[in-house]
Amino acid sequence: MSRYINPEIEGALAHFRRTAAVAKLIAHHCFLPSEEKDLLHAACMQQHRCSSLLEPESVARLWADTFPGTVLILEDHVPVAVRGVLEAWSVPGSGTALESNLAGILRLAAAFDQEMEAQPADREEVGEILARLRSGVKGGLWPDVTIDALIEATSPASIGNPESWRVPVFPQAALRALKIMRNPEASLADLVDAAGLDPAIAGLTVQLANSALFGSRTRTSTLSQAIMRLGFTTSRKVFLSAVMRPLFSSARLQETWQHSLEVADLAEQLARAAGKTEPAEAYLAGLLHDVGRLAILSVPLYDSARLHGLMSGGCPAMYAENLLLRTDHAEFGAQICAGWRLSQDMVQAIRQHHRPEKTDSRLSHLLYLAEYLSGAEEDLPSVIRLEAALKGSGLTLAAVNNCTVSALGNWLLAA
Repeated sequence: MSRYINPEIEGALAHFRRTAAVAKLIAHHCFLPSEEKDLLHAACMQQHRCSSLLEPESVARLWADTFPGTVLILEDHVPVAVRGVLEAWSVPGSGTALESNLAGILRLAAAFDQEMEAQPADREEVGEILARLRSGVKGGLWPDVTIDALIEATSPASIGNPESWRVPVFPQAALRALKIMRNPEASLADLVDAAGLDPAIAGLTVQLANSALFGSRTRTSTLSQAIMRLGFTTSRKVFLSAVMRPLFSSARLQETWQHSLEVADLAEQLARAAGKTEPAEAYLAGLLHDVGRLAILSVPLYDSARLHGLMSGGCPAMYAENLLLRTDHAEFGAQICAGWRLSQDMVQAIRQHHRPEKTDSRLSHLLYLAEYLSGAEEDLPSVIRLEAALKGSGLTLAAVNNCTVSALGNWLLAA
């Protein structure tokens, strides 16, 4: 996030930004006029004025990197209106009616975000968090109308069942690949026969065999020669990558596909290092771990815009999905893979790949660590979850950090 390495400060600033995104949802549902929304946003972004943890000089250094395009307001230039909201935030019930109202929204949004940060330890769902936050009304922290607005603004959108998601059938070529992968007696000839049935697989295999990565003085022109040059393990990865790619053909999923290739490569390496999970299964799980984003495409336009608004405001994808949908792409992905009749271990791994503390699946733990290495930031960072994944996989953090995307992985990313 920033070239200044101070996790405490960076974490606090990220909290302010998420608070502003949640507060915007509440303000929009309450039909606040634009000038009040602007004042609320400014107050959210100036919370460090009331935080003893942050030194103004440190905040000033980090501000431009953390919030590009915004300006840090120096103490002498904080508008009186913003200062009034912050003072009312510090002392519940104080200030003018407007200051008290905006301070209540800020206070609720900040409290909600803090509860979301505590999820790995408390294991509460969003609905449970919102229900518990209603107790803040009795304490005078925010009025009924404010918590009602947050609950109503985030009522789960209906996106139907898996049959309505327009998810394609599982590729027949992938089924053939899986059969070969799991057959200890499979040969290169079996792979040649299977790959020859799909022009995309054959073309990508020959292209890789003739690339600088597997450079040779003689070019290969046949699929059989290409697979002989690459070997069984490499050819199998090319095979799976080629057949899974069409699942992510939507323009909105191109970034997801690139991320999936990266996670697949890292998960395979981690599985090999851990020694308890078949690397080929880890590679396939990596390719499919975010397939639930196919279902997100079916979210109604209005709710899709709200999801985008939360994410562009600094909320990770899992945070935004759980708030607005009360579920997430990991659960959708598990349902899709169950419909494809993939193994229960694969389904469970994909369902919990962001929640390693909730499962004993080693494959799920490997996926979490691969996500961690990829730096995708799809969820809030969590030491608890990282430690759960390390313990479940049997790997050390040092061993995990030694993994980087392989040369083959980079070639497939660029192909």
